[in-house]
Amino acid sequence: MDLSQLTPRRPYLLRAFYEWLLDNQLTPHLVVDVTLPGVQVPMEYARDGQIVLNIAPRAVGNLELANDEV
Repeated sequence: MDLSQLTPRRPYLLRAFYEWLLDNQLTPHLVVDVTLPGVQVPMEYARDGQIVLNIAPRAVGNLELANDEV
């Protein structure tokens, strides 16, 4: 198979890392670049163009780590 036909590995690594963090009782966080187009976050909590989001199950209702978006 040609490598250009493979799906991106980043979403799979993100999901694996997320599960590993939870399995080890650690709190997963995402650092989001708030300057990118389409990013919608509470800007009053952003600092230096970034916001840190707690994505632990107790902090989010129904987190979806899809292949093309979080």
